[in-house]
Amino acid sequence: MRGIDFRRKGRIKSLQNVWTTLSNAYRQRIQIRLTLYFLLILIPLVGISLFSSISSMDILEKQTDERTETGLQSVLDNIDISLQDLENLLVLLSVDYSIKLTLHEANAILLTSDLYGLYSIMDRLTNVVAINGHIREVSILHSESGMLISTQYGARILQHENEAWYKAVTEANGKTVLYNPLPGEENIFGPETISFMRLMDLQNKEDGSNVLVLTVDRGLLQERIQSVQPSPGSSIYLYSADGGLVAGTDQNYLRDEWGGSSGGEKRAGQDMLVWRMQSESSGWSVVMIQPEQEVYQKSRQLSQITMLIIGISIMLALFISYGVYKWISSPLRELIYGMKQMRMGKLNIRLTRKRTDEFGALTDAFNQMIAEQQLLIRDVYEHQLQSSKTELKFLHSQINPHFLYNTLDSIYWTAKNYDVNEISEMVLNLSKFFRLSLSKGREIFTVAETVTHLEYYLRVQQFRFMDQFTVRFDIAEDTKELGVLKLLLQPIVENAILHGLEKRGAGGELVISSSLKGDNLCLSVKDNGMGISEERLDFIRSEIEKLNRQENLVTITEHSVKDLFGLRNVVGRMKLYYGIEAMLFMDSVWQEGTTITLQIPLQRLMEKPA
Repeated sequence: MRGIDFRRKGRIKSLQNVWTTLSNAYRQRIQIRLTLYFLLILIPLVGISLFSSISSMDILEKQTDERTETGLQSVLDNIDISLQDLENLLVLLSVDYSIKLTLHEANAILLTSDLYGLYSIMDRLTNVVAINGHIREVSILHSESGMLISTQYGARILQHENEAWYKAVTEANGKTVLYNPLPGEENIFGPETISFMRLMDLQNKEDGSNVLVLTVDRGLLQERIQSVQPSPGSSIYLYSADGGLVAGTDQNYLRDEWGGSSGGEKRAGQDMLVWRMQSESSGWSVVMIQPEQEVYQKSRQLSQITMLIIGISIMLALFISYGVYKWISSPLRELIYGMKQMRMGKLNIRLTRKRTDEFGALTDAFNQMIAEQQLLIRDVYEHQLQSSKTELKFLHSQINPHFLYNTLDSIYWTAKNYDVNEISEMVLNLSKFFRLSLSKGREIFTVAETVTHLEYYLRVQQFRFMDQFTVRFDIAEDTKELGVLKLLLQPIVENAILHGLEKRGAGGELVISSSLKGDNLCLSVKDNGMGISEERLDFIRSEIEKLNRQENLVTITEHSVKDLFGLRNVVGRMKLYYGIEAMLFMDSVWQEGTTITLQIPLQRLMEKPA
């Protein structure tokens, strides 16, 4: 039992893992959600198509059943009438006085007069055959002499006592008996025939062994049943009351083995439809077998066309959903690429405007931002930055945030209208990030506001990296109201993501913390990314040490410094605003992670109120 419970729990765990994987893919991938939405739109079309196909097959099946059963019943009614006519004729001839008298007067050893009497009976029987076209011959057996007179073969002597048909007639005690020999058996009444027999006169026990026989050609019965044969590939059989084959299109089924109802059968590797009708009066039955493929050929062609249309519709839905996804994601990817190039200091980057919608406006805003950034840097260099405050403003210059915020807001509502929640949430966080960046011109944020600002930025990055890393804030309560420079931590957080967590892949964690240590405020950014090699770490620490020792910092640009642009920018801003006591420290272990700590004197924080 424990083993069974363990396996059951294992299966449940596997199903949970599969569900978690699918749920994460649904939440993280816009393409998957768009594809699912388009496929959901197709569900009514698929349902209606399948319903129509199934309904048409049901209707066709009912119509085929009704048509076939009507035809079989008509044949069976016709055969019942013929059987009743034969029964009436048997009774009429068996009670004919002149025939009975002639047979009664005939001796066991036939005399000439007896033969004359029998031949006169034969003439009368010939007239009966001429009048009844469905009768092939009429025969009478004179049991005493063993003489069988027939309208077809004349007179002949039979050793009839041991014949099976004779025993069956005598045992029937006056009832009509069907003589239906199997294929290949000798038939004294002619090949390919069946015979209906009965005793001549049960009233007279002395003449009770004389037998009257009416013989019918099987081909005549076969023509009647073939009149309702729907196709050359179908088969039809006529069975007597005892289940023996009377006539049929072939001799594959000599016995009525089809049971009491219609249905489906599989014969010779082919699905067959079987219809069986049985007469309540005679007990005879008609069975028709038809390949299912012949009946449902046209409806199945319609079903195949329906399935083809459904398949094409699904392929179009997948193609269109992928096209919509590319239509939405392509400009965002270009914008992300441009922002990454801008962060790396490549201000010559320009995005090509390929759209005239909100994405096109966003592209224009980005290009305008880059152009203004370049103009501002050029202007600052031309005027040599007269004061450190002006340089601080230069390092912290922004794009036209009102325009970008309004554009992002338009994209957000467009994404909401199209139910692209992932894009709408990403744009919403990006717009909140820029809106908070405005802050009515303030240069100082509290630590709590800085955390909120970073949360918007980090949420955008999590969307970009599809939640490959998590973020944890460890902010001391006594530091939340302290004021720090706006965007001071953002370059460090960017470096942690781009150079640490991005290379790690899934399972990354970013920890942002604050604390008071002595007379300093410590802000820390820690990641568990790839870390920094010892050689590279020594180089970075030497550069930071040089910056920490400098009292007067000049502007750092893409033209003068090609490496450590973000760290130099942060150290430069801290030195300019908080003095030389402000420090930056870095610790890193290869393939384990990196920690950067900013140390700011509390005294200078108090002098610069938020």
